[in-house]
Amino acid sequence: MTAAVPLGASPADGATVLKTLLDVWDVAAERMIITVARRLARGITQDGWAERKAREVLGLRDELRAITTRLDISAPDLAEQALAEAYTIGQRTADTLGRPLQSRPELVDALARRFVGQLVGAHLPVIRAHEDLFQRTVRDAELLMQTGTIVRRDAVAQVVDRLLAQGKDRFPDAAGREWHLDTYARMAGRTVAGQAVVQGQLDQMVAEGRDVVKVSDSPRECRLCEPWESKLLSITGTSTGQELGGHRVVATVAAARAAGLWHPNCTHRADPFVPGLTVVKAADANPDGYKQQQQLRALERRARELKRREAAAAELGDTPTARKLRADIRANSAAIRQHAEDTGQNRRRDRERPVA
Repeated sequence: MTAAVPLGASPADGATVLKTLLDVWDVAAERMIITVARRLARGITQDGWAERKAREVLGLRDELRAITTRLDISAPDLAEQALAEAYTIGQRTADTLGRPLQSRPELVDALARRFVGQLVGAHLPVIRAHEDLFQRTVRDAELLMQTGTIVRRDAVAQVVDRLLAQGKDRFPDAAGREWHLDTYARMAGRTVAGQAVVQGQLDQMVAEGRDVVKVSDSPRECRLCEPWESKLLSITGTSTGQELGGHRVVATVAAARAAGLWHPNCTHRADPFVPGLTVVKAADANPDGYKQQQQLRALERRARELKRREAAAAELGDTPTARKLRADIRANSAAIRQHAEDTGQNRRRDRERPVA
């Protein structure tokens, strides 16, 4: 019987352990915009609405802070549990002796602290963005009503949705890129969990005396990781430059990672190299795979955005804006279904909706 070729852990395996944590942040993202819409809806038919809303900014801020405070309480423990599980997944992938030999709680703790620090750092910017959204809605809705062709409820729903469509509830990260809170948490979480999975595998291999891995050939490579496909890498550096089975160990894992391998959403494995068993051949180029995956991710983000906007509109009643958003949600769902059928991409409905 031919021995099975060993496969490494996929960074994507780490995403499975983050569900509880990301659900919490999905709920928080939706609650924040609903909090804004609900405050705007209070007393919307009464005289002096705009003046009262101007005095409610501090109360809104307190509500938003209460939401992020609850995140602060739950996030550290959930992150540490999830990343410890991700690390263990990687260990089990590389375990050939029936028991993990390497444990690095300090690594898991460092990854968890970095991840939580990223999330906590988003609190003030996202609160500020929602406050600005609230104040701009009051101002712009009053201006819209001066046309005399729209009632306040419809005006507020229309303005809130326009501002959300423009991304006014997003916040900038350190690099100036703008994010929705749930999308930011997903990106940061998938990245750090993928790192934990891969590191668990590599640590287990080193503990067992194995040093060389082959980077898998992914059907969704990007320009950062494509140069490393099917290349041999040394985990510790001791094998760098050696010839194994007629193939050279070209660099260290650390060097490849620094050059972009295992970036956010990367799907490449580090397959353990076994002389005489591992086959090393030129990678198959698939320039469309990554592009198609990113198109699906864009449609998934739009699905969550539309549902978040519809949830805000629902707080203001059955307005024309709410009805249009429901139609847009159906159209986007059809676009996802068609894209999945045309490209063979795996449709993940859990990525298309905020958590209820």
